[in-house]
Amino acid sequence: MERDFDYSGVISRLLTLKGAESEGEFAGRLGISPNTWTSYKRGKQSFGLHEITKICDTLKVDPLWLLFGDDDSRQIDLTSAITEADVVRLPRFDVKASAGRGLIPINEMPVGEVAFARDFLRNLGANPDYCYILEARGDSMWPTIPDGALLIADASKTEVDDGRIYHFNVMDRALVKRARWSMDGKLFLTSDNVAAGYPTEEFTADRIDELRVGGRIMFTGHAPMPVR
Repeated sequence: MERDFDYSGVISRLLTLKGAESEGEFAGRLGISPNTWTSYKRGKQSFGLHEITKICDTLKVDPLWLLFGDDDSRQIDLTSAITEADVVRLPRFDVKASAGRGLIPINEMPVGEVAFARDFLRNLGANPDYCYILEARGDSMWPTIPDGALLIADASKTEVDDGRIYHFNVMDRALVKRARWSMDGKLFLTSDNVAAGYPTEEFTADRIDELRVGGRIMFTGHAPMPVR
């Protein structure tokens, strides 16, 4: 099942870990400057997935608790050592898959990697060995996927289920869209932001060679809401 997190909830949970520390002391423990920490709190900047991983490692908390508030997964069991086998390094691709009208498809060569606990990915319902990271651009999937959100996709999940969100490569475009099947076997790639008027793309049997499924979107890292 796809899961996402409320950015304000992440900040609230971090504040519970701050305790009586000063802002500067806590920022130092996170490995960032006090000004950066203030920007995070005010929503002017957002944590990247690699930063979430680093913070969880530093503060010894489970990512499931920090991202989703799962009460039973707050503290990492420090009595059991985390080995390399417990971690998977997800490739991050230099692509901005459009949650709009479409950008250039994924480059085959990753530009970096981000380490995640295998159990975290399994709890998302993903296959850790087939996951990768990309960035969404555009507002067609708003509010489900905001502009600039970092996504975890599972390349093992290429069977297109009705109602799920996928990374698609359509000819020379990379898209993040929700899949809808009709009774007559047509596949429609739809946008969640109905009010914006983005057109639905229809695929019949004679167009199937234009479409490739990159993977199902398993996790959405929301960009922060703007300060008013």
